[in-house]
Amino acid sequence: MRAGEHLPDDQAELVLSTQVEEWIAENVDHSQWDEVLDDIVDLFTRPWGKHPLSNRSATDQLAGLNTTATLRGEYRLVFRSSISPDGTGLLEIIAIGPRSENRIYDAVNALIASGTLDEDVVQSIWDMLELYELTAQKHGLELWDYRPEPPPDGLMKSAVAIGALTQEIAEVLSIDELNAAIANAWDPDTGQLDPPRALAAALERVAGSPDPERLIALREEPRCGAAMPRAKAPCIRRRGHAGAHRATL
Repeated sequence: MRAGEHLPDDQAELVLSTQVEEWIAENVDHSQWDEVLDDIVDLFTRPWGKHPLSNRSATDQLAGLNTTATLRGEYRLVFRSSISPDGTGLLEIIAIGPRSENRIYDAVNALIASGTLDEDVVQSIWDMLELYELTAQKHGLELWDYRPEPPPDGLMKSAVAIGALTQEIAEVLSIDELNAAIANAWDPDTGQLDPPRALAAALERVAGSPDPERLIALREEPRCGAAMPRAKAPCIRRRGHAGAHRATL
């Protein structure tokens, strides 16, 4: 996308290449991930980045790829931004590499030459964010901002019948969360039913949130539903959410 163009509602499906995922794991400390995410989140409102990745020679095929500086400006984050025929934004983070001696060009050219560029950009940003939960929440990429698939009626009724959870809370929990609540519904020392312990166990399955009222409020709101081009599924986050669409839990 060119300077001045915008993604629909500043939202997009955001995916990472295997190269990016591996590079972050090997080169970025937990304390530095905040800086990388700053640059990624900025792309939702400025999807043209800092400048285009230009072709240096006739063998380069880098048209349509943009860059932005990351990690104190010492590295380039290469990405491609587009809008699908369905009107959904797509941000593909393709490579990260050193700015010095233009070595980032070599990394991107290798992906193109191998013919794996398109297939390689497959990792959802949500897979990465589970490792950096606090940082993700700081940047508005809320891990709780979704509604899980409804659990079987029998499982929900069981949790309510034994007194582990209220009906209102049980209705918005996932299968895993309900199972965790039931398994931890009794105090191991006294054997007495302990609903707060059950709820804490359920919430700990995802984010350890101490605020069940907020969880319930978020999950009851209407869903986004944008058709995601890579995931081939609708977005399950709240309608009007900021930034990245999300297809799976």
